[in-house]
Amino acid sequence: MIIGIDLGTTFSLVGYVNRAGTPVLCPHLDNSENFQTASVVHVGERGCLVGDLVEQLLDEEAGLAICRFAKLSMGTDKTVFTDHQGRDYSAEAISSLVLRKLKADAESACQEAVTGAVITVPAHFNEAERRATVNAGRLADLPVLGVVEEPVAAATYFGLDAKHGEKTIFVFDIGGGTLDATVLQATPDGLYVLATEGAKNIGGKNFDEVIMGIVEDQYRSQHRVGISDDNEAMQKLRTFATRAKIELSEPGRGVISKPLILAGRQIRVTFNRAQFEEAAEPWLEASELICEKALKAAGMGWDDIDDLVLTGGSSLLPCVERKVREMSGLPKTRVRRQQPHASVAYGAAILAEQMHGDKQVAAPPLRQLVTGNELGVRVFDPQAKKAVFHALIEKNVPVPATARETLYTRSKEQKTVSIEVLQRKDEYEVAENLGKFTFGPIAEPEKNYPVEVELGYDAAGRVTIKAKDGRAGAVIEQVFDGDEEVALSDEYYRLQELVVKS
Repeated sequence: MIIGIDLGTTFSLVGYVNRAGTPVLCPHLDNSENFQTASVVHVGERGCLVGDLVEQLLDEEAGLAICRFAKLSMGTDKTVFTDHQGRDYSAEAISSLVLRKLKADAESACQEAVTGAVITVPAHFNEAERRATVNAGRLADLPVLGVVEEPVAAATYFGLDAKHGEKTIFVFDIGGGTLDATVLQATPDGLYVLATEGAKNIGGKNFDEVIMGIVEDQYRSQHRVGISDDNEAMQKLRTFATRAKIELSEPGRGVISKPLILAGRQIRVTFNRAQFEEAAEPWLEASELICEKALKAAGMGWDDIDDLVLTGGSSLLPCVERKVREMSGLPKTRVRRQQPHASVAYGAAILAEQMHGDKQVAAPPLRQLVTGNELGVRVFDPQAKKAVFHALIEKNVPVPATARETLYTRSKEQKTVSIEVLQRKDEYEVAENLGKFTFGPIAEPEKNYPVEVELGYDAAGRVTIKAKDGRAGAVIEQVFDGDEEVALSDEYYRLQELVVKS
């Protein structure tokens, strides 16, 4: 069985395509009515707990050591959780525990072994973040067939009716911690991504923190003391804020007024939807800027959009929907929201089957992706007298894409050329190092010896690099595809010892 997984910041889902060619979601192993898994993990004396069980325990024990939002640290060497034995866990490791739980749910639902999985990632994820996602699957003993972009998965699901004509679709995908704005062309022949922009610091987490800030201000006003240094109080406050945000999103619910005990002191928290939305406005404005950049990159305006698709759990917030409608100016009939929590998982299942399965699916295939980041190398700038990022492939270029550059040795003794491959989201972001690629030895070195570099993305969006001796013609190449050996790592064996309970 081949599955598609939406590995989310706050919630994750898994689905597959049934024999009728229809995408369906897999429920929890022990709860057939629940299809969402909270992306939260606890490892302690109780064992390894994932999902709703952790959320339930938090209601009883606010100080429980947990890890949330691991997805936002993917591709870094940051420790995101330390267990009761002092053992550190990376974002990959925590994500692998969520994936292992999802795999078990799928196998229980279908009574069939999982033979492959496609996992979704934000469109703006760079190569390091994508490789980390693949490795999380491998740490979970999940055969990862590839990654697909979340807005592309959502558009695949929404594009089920594209066989009736061509449409330009704008996908506004805002989840628990990330935002993607993507422009696509849906045709009977397939889906073509035209441009994408995104941010990993805009999502439900930020809206939760807006409410947390309102409550903290009220607490400080009443008790003349803050609570930001109290981890247990802040964890309890986050749970309250998440639930209050959901309540404020319900029709007819405009005010939150509840007693709350934080750090041993009681307050009555009172605020309304208008206060929340006013405090959230900077994040809404930032979202609008992302959308405008996506349209500009596609060479379009809002009038060129046939359908605007709202997806992701945070799209359910009334202020988010209002902002999208206002900035687009599109009529209600052209702004759609359907299965905001599940559309990415449905699309992932469809794409997994289309790319790697043998079932017929009535959805247009994915025909074109674009680069989500600039790709280049680090070179020495003689004028600035320092190493700088030199872009070879710009953002939002259709893949596959390649670029060539000739680099030269700087001294006659130089027998090798080291090429540092970098990515960056735009000129205002710090470039991320993907790794160093060394070419050589050069048989007859001399100053200004030419080495021809070909850097690019393959059709799957993976970074590739090839270096060629400018005179001798020897070639070496590498694909940055996440093929790191994880099966023999200490982390892998440690994770296998954990029995996931959910």
